[in-house]
Amino acid sequence: MSSREYHLRELAIAQSPDDPRHVMPTIRPWHRRILDVGGGAGQTLIASRNQIAADALQVSLDLDLEALRLGQELTSAVCFVAGSAEALPFADASFDLVISRVTLPLTYLPAAVAEIGRVTAVGGEVWLVLHSLRRTLRLLAENLRQRQLKHALYRCYVLANGALLHLTGRLLPFPSDGHYESFQTTASIRRELERAGFADLVVIQGRHFVASARKRP
Repeated sequence: MSSREYHLRELAIAQSPDDPRHVMPTIRPWHRRILDVGGGAGQTLIASRNQIAADALQVSLDLDLEALRLGQELTSAVCFVAGSAEALPFADASFDLVISRVTLPLTYLPAAVAEIGRVTAVGGEVWLVLHSLRRTLRLLAENLRQRQLKHALYRCYVLANGALLHLTGRLLPFPSDGHYESFQTTASIRRELERAGFADLVVIQGRHFVASARKRP
């Protein structure tokens, strides 16, 4: 699947409340500066347009240049910026709301959460969709059942990295290319958000693993 196909599919999911993969943030009237970390073609912001004030600043940041170009075709309401979650190219306290849908599990999460804390204004909010242990074990079982041994070995790396994050707050890169992936726990995301200056953590683990919090003074 090409990047364009993937992000158009993600837009369709974001616009379809009955899709089991659908999960969306609540955007409040005072959220006037909104950042989507790993936002791709801006699908979450596009699908949330009825909640967002017409003059609000909306920014979608991603490393995927093809996704950013697609986003520019789809909407003029969103600013598309190339960059990484671990080094956000924005000034301190730039945003009232920072969202990230299943991107942080693919980053060096402690650095990414610290950066989100830096760019979130006091009283601002964060909304994150994460990867649970249950999801990771389910994918490993599927890999083993289908005898996808390379995928199963990779999933073991993800399991080990998630356990390392939970126990130590550290992550190890995947040996072949240096990228990161991990699962998260309530304890690990609580620790990282508190270190980044957030409080009032709310975690929902059902069909999706969602964490939200508010930047404390």
